[in-house]
Amino acid sequence: MMQTYASAHHSVVAFDLHGEATGFLHSGVRLTDVPPEDVIFEIGSITKVFTGLLLCLSVEEGKVDPRAPLAEMSGDLADVPQHLTPERLISHTSGLPNIYMPIWQAAITSMPEGPYADFSRADLVRWLQNWKGKPARALRHAYSNLGVGLLGEAMAIQAGRPFIDLLTEKVIAPLGLTDTTDSLGKEQQCRFAQPRNTKGRAVAPWTFQALAAAGCLRSSARDLAQFSKRLTQALVAPEAALDRAICRSAVPIMGFGRGGAMETSAQCSGWIRTRPSPEILHASGGTAGSTCALYVCPERRAACAILSNNGIAASLWGSMKLSRSNQSRQAEQLFGMA
Repeated sequence: MMQTYASAHHSVVAFDLHGEATGFLHSGVRLTDVPPEDVIFEIGSITKVFTGLLLCLSVEEGKVDPRAPLAEMSGDLADVPQHLTPERLISHTSGLPNIYMPIWQAAITSMPEGPYADFSRADLVRWLQNWKGKPARALRHAYSNLGVGLLGEAMAIQAGRPFIDLLTEKVIAPLGLTDTTDSLGKEQQCRFAQPRNTKGRAVAPWTFQALAAAGCLRSSARDLAQFSKRLTQALVAPEAALDRAICRSAVPIMGFGRGGAMETSAQCSGWIRTRPSPEILHASGGTAGSTCALYVCPERRAACAILSNNGIAASLWGSMKLSRSNQSRQAEQLFGMA
């Protein structure tokens, strides 16, 4: 699996979890005096799994009705169209576009710190006021960073706190994760893998304002292994409210089969369920200079992840190479399913 991400210019770290045993692997450029499992990478859209957990915990605590209009969460959200609900936003069935501008415009606009760096809460409110979208007659899956970002901002507005502070207090800290954050301290900066494009040229890390919930986090293999271990435990034997939120986050919402059938694969709250039995949960992320993927098989108490500072997901040729490598199939083989 690592081979697709590897090159002489990039750092790639992976972990393989089976039960209580975790192994870490490294390929490519190595950071001096930093164990591979402690190298910190951008994890992009894997952030959405944590956003989904925060939503599911809020549902467990009775603070959010996932199927009620988002506008009911706060008076500040009164202008949000009534058909937009938390469940539709986290499952990419809201009808919102992927980002707040046409894809062609994003492709030709210089945005060195990413397309979300300068998009504020005020910009989001104005965009929603001008949006001409209407509720679809039938649910349709259309990936939307804008939608998940809006959900995170809505939860932040309801709580009266910045999204990352709320996420850290309610999800990240209780999971025991110490290197999963959007803002790195001085010591963590020394362990951060400089994002690079596919040719090895350094590019700026992405930054976020109002749409942080869509992809702001950085993390390490050690943290994601710890996260995966807690997931496998909670999905088999839930105890606390956060465990029940983990279970809720893995419940399919929208199937990718004909007519929304869920037999093959389905969208959950942040996760993609790639097969029903044994169940595999998958999330991936990509920025201009980082690409990563996480696979969890609760029934086998197994998980694996790959983190890299190689922006292959942002490259047309790179994304094609990634698709052809069939990472999901390789994860199944690692879990002993093929």
